[in-house]
Amino acid sequence: MVRADGGRPRPACPAEGCGFHHYGDFSIGVGAVVLRERQVLLIERRTPTRTFWQTPGGYVEVDEAIHEAVEREVLEETGVTARVIDVVGFRHAAGMQAERPVSNIYVVFRLEAVAGEPRPDGIETFDAGFYSLDEAERLQGLSAESLWFVRTALQASERPGFTYEAPVDLAQRPGRSLFGLRDTGAL
Repeated sequence: MVRADGGRPRPACPAEGCGFHHYGDFSIGVGAVVLRERQVLLIERRTPTRTFWQTPGGYVEVDEAIHEAVEREVLEETGVTARVIDVVGFRHAAGMQAERPVSNIYVVFRLEAVAGEPRPDGIETFDAGFYSLDEAERLQGLSAESLWFVRTALQASERPGFTYEAPVDLAQRPGRSLFGLRDTGAL
């Protein structure tokens, strides 16, 4: 059954008095600009039709804090232990592909490498390493989106992005993570 809600037709529960409307399918991904000095961690991925380079990342599990998800993804894909510094930015992709109509938010974090040397996992990643910006820009097949986030993270290193706040009155419900801008006194 379809009913109008919010100015558009939506799939709805047909039961009398139910009131449920389906607002769509959504996913959250995380990306990592992992820094070791002035170098960034990049990975090589492969599909049946192409090979490309990008920053590590993946999906946030439904029961996982977003900042823990990005640290997990980096470790799984590269063997490098990294800790979140702040949020560089995000990308939104509207669910406009007929074969996969899912709206996706991809939050990109800046992290510092804590331990480990890059090694691909052989499943999702086939090469991994730390690269200077000049080296990264010369990598064949580096995704434009990853390069944008790398440049942004490196150029904005003196200006922190959104940082994690330990739970405060606003975030007392289990599973909430709050990120915001900090006053650095730079103005």
